[in-house]
Amino acid sequence: MALVHHDPHDGVLTTRIGQAEITVRPEPPAAAGQAPVILLRLDAPMLDALAAAYLTPEEARLLAEVLLRSADLLRPASPWRTPGT
Repeated sequence: MALVHHDPHDGVLTTRIGQAEITVRPEPPAAAGQAPVILLRLDAPMLDALAAAYLTPEEARLLAEVLLRSADLLRPASPWRTPGT
């Protein structure tokens, strides 16, 4: 996966897998009184597909935890730590 752009100051991450591009970035509230969200966007031109999800901070954290657990099952981050601990 090629990292295209990452700016820790604005929280934007853009990466590519083949021709597909994945973008994750915080979005301000859409209207007064609404909460900010995290945009998760997948653009796959080869499949002629564009998908986007707006996640609450809690949903984004849950997704991140699930992704990390799945990655650790396949390839633990450290030889000293076993998956699930």
